[in-house]
Amino acid sequence: MKKILFLFVSTLALGLTSCSKDDDSDSTPASIEGKWDYFQEGVLVGNQELLEAYSHDCTTKKDYTEFVAGGVLKDVYYYDNCAEEIDLGTWSRNGNTLTVNLGGETANAEILVLDSQTLKVKSTFEGVTYIQVFKRK
Repeated sequence: MKKILFLFVSTLALGLTSCSKDDDSDSTPASIEGKWDYFQEGVLVGNQELLEAYSHDCTTKKDYTEFVAGGVLKDVYYYDNCAEEIDLGTWSRNGNTLTVNLGGETANAEILVLDSQTLKVKSTFEGVTYIQVFKRK
């Protein structure tokens, strides 16, 4: 199974515990719809996040996830030869809860940060708490 699908599904594989905040002072939540480049990934140890830059295999294109209106999810991965692979799934959002079905796995997630430029999620999978950060394309 390719790296990107494993990381995305494992990040969202279990319920996440946190809240979403919009950087703007108004009460309108930021939209998750759009393309999000994989930016950082890591783990939470105690209360400390240990994050590294996400490693894109293609030197000219970045892996990304796209939340399309109507509940379509596209997870786009570029191999080291820059060949593209797209996995399709579904998504829905209810407040701070994000439900994703990708690769036959359904997961509920909460969003740590969602603003006009950043999406940050946290999950626990097999006893390890993962953090993933995306930047809007």
